[in-house]
Amino acid sequence: TICLESCMLKFVTLLIMRRVIKWADLRKLIPPSQNGFCKDYRTNNNAFILRCAIEKAKVMGKTLYVATVDITNAFPSTDRATLWLKLKMLGMSGKLFD
Repeated sequence: TICLESCMLKFVTLLIMRRVIKWADLRKLIPPSQNGFCKDYRTNNNAFILRCAIEKAKVMGKTLYVATVDITNAFPSTDRATLWLKLKMLGMSGKLFD
């Protein structure tokens, strides 16, 4: 039963994730800078954009400043109550909130 529960939880989580992504896409809530996590985009796109910016700066004789920040440990956990409240304030509704 543990395996079945785990499989069912993954399945339900996948369904919820797809619905939330569709909901957010319809409302244009995901900024273009988050394209590495969107359908039909890859993290390679951002590497290509950076490469183009570097080449353009070289051609124009400009200095390009780039910073990379590792924020892996900046947000160790999510306060779920706050997350659900924020989603509700953005207009998400349905059985998940009832």
